[in-house]
Amino acid sequence: MRRTGLLCSLLLAVAMPAAAQQVPVQQLSNPEVEFPDAFDQVTAVRELRDGRLIVADLYARTVSLVDLASGQATAIGREGQGPKEFGFPTALVALSHDTTWLVDPAQSRFLVILPDGTPSGTVAFPEEFGGMARVKGADARGRIYAQGTGFTLGPGSDPRALPDSAPVVAWDRAAKSVTPVGKVKIPAVAVSTSGSAGSRSVMMRQQPFPLADDWVVTSAGRVGFVRSGNYHVEWSAPAPRVGPPVAFKPVLVTNADKKELEDRMKDRRGALRITRTDGNSSGQASSAPPPSQPAEPQVDWPEQKPPFVPTSAITSPEGEIWVERSQPAGAPELVDVFGPAGNLLRQVKLPPATRLVAVGAKGIYAARTDADGLWYLQRYKKP
Repeated sequence: MRRTGLLCSLLLAVAMPAAAQQVPVQQLSNPEVEFPDAFDQVTAVRELRDGRLIVADLYARTVSLVDLASGQATAIGREGQGPKEFGFPTALVALSHDTTWLVDPAQSRFLVILPDGTPSGTVAFPEEFGGMARVKGADARGRIYAQGTGFTLGPGSDPRALPDSAPVVAWDRAAKSVTPVGKVKIPAVAVSTSGSAGSRSVMMRQQPFPLADDWVVTSAGRVGFVRSGNYHVEWSAPAPRVGPPVAFKPVLVTNADKKELEDRMKDRRGALRITRTDGNSSGQASSAPPPSQPAEPQVDWPEQKPPFVPTSAITSPEGEIWVERSQPAGAPELVDVFGPAGNLLRQVKLPPATRLVAVGAKGIYAARTDADGLWYLQRYKKP
């Protein structure tokens, strides 16, 4: 009987939601350094071994080699379609010996950046990535990990018939293979169209505060999935683990949340628009006129926010997962930090109007936003 009682106690302890346990909260207050020049939107940061940073700015369409110590920045490449140019700077893939690949989904390729910040050419996406792949990182063996869209918009396809999940794959360049490593729930998307089968314009916009999964990959090749339905972390091979569910207090969607998001949506740079021309069944060129601009997709507001912010998950050099917890409008950002076993280790609270952008070996990188919406890159000391 005593052994049975002990076993029950152990089972209850394992099943207890992680957030019900007390975890330490680290308050970030004073940055070690802030870069003096502003960015329009910091999309990604890659920390080099000497402490310099490669910074991608999506809205400004720039990539820079940033030295926080000297306050100097040097442009890397430029916008364009040439062999040392880029069209849409999003993620930065950290490869060995400080080589970095800039993800350019607009041109379905990577821009290769050498350790000194010099662009040296491009590498095309493998066909298996499809259009608009979301590349998130690489492991120490150089395998590239990406999330597909889960749908295609080819001739005859219905843009309104969208799936609710997408594959995550690993591209082994040496073996010339692309292997699935899992699936994730993707955000709901509102779609509007105009035109006809001969010439159709499609506009898609992610619905507000969507319930969706996220994922990261570590240098060891472990893929960590952050599940939204029952908020928890799952780690893939070579050391699979499933962490306990994390309790969270629902955050209701208020008018303040709607206004905050609507203000962001007014910037049309954030909308995804696709226009294509389909040939007719006889093989002759279509004479259909160019389609008019579709109406803005209908917004469907949920009653509450998801437990965490989709696309916010990043990984640290220690193999942790850092995930932004959903908060009320105007509240400081709160980040959950999960360990290699999938358990919640601690939380990190950022100053007001500051968001996490990267975690490196030398510090925590965040961006402070001023009243004009400009971003100022900061480095905070790691615990």
